[in-house]
Amino acid sequence: MQVLEGIKVVDLTQFISGSRCTQILADMGAEVVKVEPPFGDTLRLIFKLIAGAERNYSVFNRNKFGIAVNWRKPEGQEILRRLAATSDIFVHNLMPGTLERYGLGYDDLRKLKENIIYVSISGFGAEGVNPERGAFDIVAQATSGQFWNDMETLRTPTNYWGDMMSGAYGAIAALMALVHRMKTGEGQYVDMSMQDVLYFNNYRAMINRAMEPIMKAVEETLGRRPDDVLNSDDRMPFYGFFKSSDGKVAIVALTERQWKELTETLGHPEIVSDPRFSDVVARIHNHEEAVAFIEEWTSKHTSKEIVQILEGKKIPCGVAYTVDEVNSDENLRERGMFKKIVHKRFGEIDVPGIPYKFSRTEGEIRMPAPELGEHNRFILEEWLGYSREDIERLNNEGIIV
Repeated sequence: MQVLEGIKVVDLTQFISGSRCTQILADMGAEVVKVEPPFGDTLRLIFKLIAGAERNYSVFNRNKFGIAVNWRKPEGQEILRRLAATSDIFVHNLMPGTLERYGLGYDDLRKLKENIIYVSISGFGAEGVNPERGAFDIVAQATSGQFWNDMETLRTPTNYWGDMMSGAYGAIAALMALVHRMKTGEGQYVDMSMQDVLYFNNYRAMINRAMEPIMKAVEETLGRRPDDVLNSDDRMPFYGFFKSSDGKVAIVALTERQWKELTETLGHPEIVSDPRFSDVVARIHNHEEAVAFIEEWTSKHTSKEIVQILEGKKIPCGVAYTVDEVNSDENLRERGMFKKIVHKRFGEIDVPGIPYKFSRTEGEIRMPAPELGEHNRFILEEWLGYSREDIERLNNEGIIV
């Protein structure tokens, strides 16, 4: 038995954040119905621009049933209401206020299912200065301070952390609300802001705020702001990337034991007693010289050689993988993070495995992403009780496709 078996979820989401939220629920056994407009989720449309790329849709939408409904029309809204009335969780990532205008807001749906859990994911939340601001991942990263303004670069983020993390936090919130419902019988509204989530994970911003009363004294001790110790172009010898003969490796030597082992490995045990490197504060002030000592050694070895040597000394380290390298990592393979599913049009598709491992209620990858409207008849007929004649009429009228 899977942990969320028997839990029904309405997924009125698009792009990544909402889809990731419901994917997590689906992987653990929830019955998720992905509701797309008649022309399809925008992410599906983007993938369709390149022949065969729609196979990527299964990365975030596997394990879901799929229906295509024009919910901007009254009969389409009725389908969603009937679906919500039979479900436990309703998830959307549209702009706040959008569904309310169509009679599909939380207050509307709770009249049909009093204990429904209604999760809304948006850029800036349903409550705040300007809830109806549009947002994408890059906007959330910018306004949360993840891509701070004093960085002299115009490069875009290298990963969609705003989308991915907001989706994950949305799933956590839905599950916490589910636990609350189990205890009290009450449903509730969950308001998720991508900006909130990324700020909550912005170590640089949080530590600055917490240290504000003592910031001057800290700067005098370190010679810099505390957030600039590990987040600047000045590399630190105890935490960072170092050049190897074939790439780079991450090395951490924060404790005195780790630092001693590292200096001995470098062939410079005398560094430990050198006043310039005697403790972490001294190493911060003399970071350039210490980094030079380390790279004099690392640059003569391959990344794998460095890791093998340092792991033998119990010094945390790792090869900075390329995309190709991480996609063939043996530990990820051993832990089941490389999976395949079979799609009727695209054949085998590589998808990521499930990252949480349970001893009794393991997740499962059961099916690929649905084709547009693939399960219209099944959901409307079996779940909602529509007759075949009604379904044919809705299809002819363009309410479903």
